[in-house]
This record gives sequence, structure tokens and C-alpha cells, in this order.
Amino acid sequence: MATQKLKDRNYGWLGSIARVMTREIKLVLRDEAVIIFFIVLALVYPPLYSLIYNTEVVRDEAVVVVDDSRSPLSRSFIRQLDATPEVWVKSTASNMEEARQMMNNKQCYGIYYFPADFENSVHEGRQGHVSLYCDMSVMMRYKAMLTALTSVQMEACSELQAEKMGRIVDLGGGFVVSRQVPLGNTGMGIASAVLPFILVYVLQQGMMLGIAMIHAGGMGRRRRNLGYDRLEIKALPGVTLIGKTLAYLLFYTLPVIFALYVIPLIFHFPVNGNLLGILFMAVPFLIASSMFGLVMRVFVNNREGVFLVLAFTSLIFVFLTGVSWPRYQMSPYWIAIGDMIPGYWAATAYVRMQVDGASLSQISGMYWNLWILAAVWFVIAYLVEVLVLRPKYRAMQLRCELDPEALQKQTLYQMGDDDLLNAELR
Repeated sequence: MATQKLKDRNYGWLGSIARVMTREIKLVLRDEAVIIFFIVLALVYPPLYSLIYNTEVVRDEAVVVVDDSRSPLSRSFIRQLDATPEVWVKSTASNMEEARQMMNNKQCYGIYYFPADFENSVHEGRQGHVSLYCDMSVMMRYKAMLTALTSVQMEACSELQAEKMGRIVDLGGGFVVSRQVPLGNTGMGIASAVLPFILVYVLQQGMMLGIAMIHAGGMGRRRRNLGYDRLEIKALPGVTLIGKTLAYLLFYTLPVIFALYVIPLIFHFPVNGNLLGILFMAVPFLIASSMFGLVMRVFVNNREGVFLVLAFTSLIFVFLTGVSWPRYQMSPYWIAIGDMIPGYWAATAYVRMQVDGASLSQISGMYWNLWILAAVWFVIAYLVEVLVLRPKYRAMQLRCELDPEALQKQTLYQMGDDDLLNAELR
């Protein structure tokens, strides 16, 4: 008898989960704004960002040279700069004023300056200086010009050291031979370095905003129906959370495949992972992101507030990944906050798999951290549902029992429409 009751209870939970899931799917399909966040955003933003960041590297950026040294060493340096793939020495200028005028007229985007004592300083054992002035409107230009200068400088230093040391010992070549060996990002492109992080966060933010928009729609229905949401499925808090999450997972299966696997193939980003491993990693990521979104919805009371969540969280989450500023330079406080964001672990694991070719077992630490985050955010979402949202719904219903127009008046007050509010009160 006890076994039969347990079966009936389990079937009841499963039935409730199915009803919540079905209702959530219908709510998504009925709401154009949610469709935009769940589907359109995940299908449009990845190719859009990829197109913006193409071409990944810049080649033959136009520069001018001001050579006050006019020495064999400076002329050799300039020839080597022109031979690099990053810059093109378009011309020389007689002075800095002329070079600056050329940059202002967009005839060049950078200036290399060799002072008069450049060669003498080097041969006398002092440090020689080469200055770079760059148009910083595009960071990729600065990177290209600095890379070219650094490469030529290292080569020149190696040759000079080999020339001096050759009197003591036969080095059989340069004193120091440098060679770049890129491992994962073989093209050394900006998009291949940045986009894998961005693609993961597009999925997380889209899910968060869609969940917030669904919640805002429910709050609107409650304000119109005396505190009740007529489309709500009555269920236990845990059942409600699980049913909603299953619905979101269903919608995000194809966007995950498209954003994390198809887009790198189309735009020739590093593709060293396999689809099955990416999907295994995506499961705990999507569950954790869903629970995270179900917690964050507590800050949204209307559909306009969803965009405040977008503006407030998007840049913060991207910065916390370490893609723009290294995490080891952050304070422990910010590192701890970043560790609580599902996108950080998912983005890091995705980069290891897709760029560096790591297997699922090699990113097992990040994988299990995602499952831990999913459990942590589930507990927090459960507490928010029980202690914050459901009491808030009951309070709205009680207020409407005392004054059926209480919620409409509150909305008018929040909108700052005093004239209309006074008319309503009269």
C-alpha cells in the first residue's frame, strides 16, 4: 500500500512537471519578445559579432617613418619593419610635424620615430630608443604596429649580441633565436581569441532575459487580474523550477549547436572540439543559467525592467571572465563573484575544448563546477520562490481583496502619472 502511494506521488510530481513545462513552452511561443531573446538573439548575434570581428588580423597598416638618425642601423631597422606582414612603410617624413599632418589626413595610421643618437647609443652600449605613435581609434592597428616593432627589435638585438659575442665563441647563428608557435589560435586572430567567450555569454544572457520577460508578463497579468495569473500552473516550488528549466533546455538545444559548433565552422574559428563533448558541457551550463535567471527575475517587475537587467549585467559578466583583464590581477572579491557566474566556467571549458582541443575528461574540474553551480542556484531559486515571490503574489491578492484597484493605482504612481492617478482616485 505504501509502495502504491509512493508511485502515485511520483506520478503526480511527474505530471505536474509536465504541465508546468507545457505551459512554459506555450508562454514562450505566445510572446514575441521572449522568442527574440530565446531564439532570434542566439541565431543573429553570433554571426553578427563574427562579421564585426572579421578580418581577425590586420595586414600592411600604413605607417610613416621619421628618421633623424639617418644611420645604417636605422635604415636596416626600417627595411625590416617594412618586410613584416603587419605594417607597410608608406613613406618617410622630414620631421614629426609633417608626419603628424599625414596622420591627421588619414594618409597613415602610425609613426615610427628614430632619434638622432639612435645608432650611437646602441654601439656605445646604451639603450637605443624607437618611439611609436599610433592612431588608437582601432586597437587592432596598435597591436599590429607594436607586434611588428617588437619582432624587429628582438631580431636586431639578437644580431647585435651575436656580433659582439662572436669574438669570444662561435655561436653558429644568432645569439637568441625567437620563434612563435601558436597552439590553439593558430591564426593569432582577435575573433578566435574573443568570440568563444562571447558566444557562451550570448546564450546565457539570452536565457536570462527571456526568463525575466516571461516573469514580467506574469506580473502584468497579475496586475490586471486582482493579483492572480490565470495562466499559472499550481505546483510545488521545486516542481515549478524543474518544469520551467526543462522547457528552456528544449528551446536552447538548437541555438547551442548553432552558436558553439556551427558558427566556428562557418567563420573558420578554431574547431578542435567535438560536438558531443560540447553538448555534454552545455547541459549543466544551461541548467545553471536557467536557475540563475530564475533567481535574477526577482529584480524585474515589468517588461521595461528587463532591459535594465541587460544593461547592468552584460558588461560585468564579460569583464569577469578575464577576456579583457586577467583574472589574476583582480581582487579575490571579484574572482569569487565571477566564479558564481555559470558563463565563466562554461566559456573557459569551451575555449579549452574548441581552441586547445581538450577532451571532456581534461576539463572535468570546470564541468563538475557547473553542476555544483546548478545545484547552488537551484537552492537559491527555491528559496527565492518560497520566501520572496510567492509571498509577494499573496500580498498582491490580499491588497486587491481590500481595494480592487490597488495594483492599478500602484502602477500609475510608479509611472509618475499624478494627473491620471488623481483622476482615478476621484
